[in-house]
Amino acid sequence: MFGNMKEMLKQAQNMKSQMNEIKKELEQIEVEGSAANGSCVVRMTADMKTTQVSIDETLLSGNKDMIENAIKVATNGALDKAKDTASKRLKSVTGGLMDNLPGM
Repeated sequence: MFGNMKEMLKQAQNMKSQMNEIKKELEQIEVEGSAANGSCVVRMTADMKTTQVSIDETLLSGNKDMIENAIKVATNGALDKAKDTASKRLKSVTGGLMDNLPGM
């Protein structure tokens, strides 16, 4: 019985170590979302930290609603890619156990 507990603890520690490595990896991976034919680009890391927002001069001559919508669409596109990338990396360690947890 205690042998199984030791093995489970060892596996949990190994998984924690792998998760920490993946978190560091996600900090280095960049994804991009764009809108308005590339006039608005949002770049972020796969751990969902925005690193750059670029808005082309041609978009800035548009109306406020159009600019706001482009930023929203580009940001959501980058977030979707970041979440997808993180999910795929984490699944390699968890085997899908964390798929239904919020924020994973």
